[in-house]
Amino acid sequence: MTSRVGSSSRPRRSRFGHADSRGFTVTELMVVMVIMVLLAGLAAPRFVGSMRSERLRTGGRVVLSMVQLARSRAASEGRLTRLDFDYDQGRITALRYVQDTQGESDSRQEAREPTWEAMTDNLGQARELPLGITIRYVGEDLTMTETRRLSELVFRPDGSADSAYVVLEGFDSEVLVVEVDDIRFMPRVLDVSRPEDLDRIEQSMRSRR
Repeated sequence: MTSRVGSSSRPRRSRFGHADSRGFTVTELMVVMVIMVLLAGLAAPRFVGSMRSERLRTGGRVVLSMVQLARSRAASEGRLTRLDFDYDQGRITALRYVQDTQGESDSRQEAREPTWEAMTDNLGQARELPLGITIRYVGEDLTMTETRRLSELVFRPDGSADSAYVVLEGFDSEVLVVEVDDIRFMPRVLDVSRPEDLDRIEQSMRSRR
């Protein structure tokens, strides 16, 4: 005998006046549950992939905001600023030059042995990348060689800096590249998603030189 779920002890009346004791059978409920599980299984990989990509984009926004902060502070305060990149901890720290540089040229400031202090206000506090996102490379090009890797970027009192690239890596080797240009004041994210795209960008850069 097939059991019924959802039927009451008192038969309901249909609009035609006949007793209506219909409900859902256990088999019908199991079929619906199986369909729901299958649909969830199909959607889960896309959802996880979307979450991972969003973490990488969030890491890119962290880099962009720190570059903009260092540049704006350098220009507004008329002093050198610096971004330190901690590859192991995935942390970016903003620092300012604390020696008195009033009246000195940019070249004299850069030649002097600097004394730095970390920015401690709300905007200047060190920022960490989202979980699973790492700093893969910071350098003046995209050769990705260990010997050319940088651990800091320095911004001059006018807000300018030498051109550099910050490469973040996420899940499944997905990458995001932020370009710090010596001409453009605003950094930008390059159209790169896979490691092999880095060679394409590097070759394009060389052809323009």
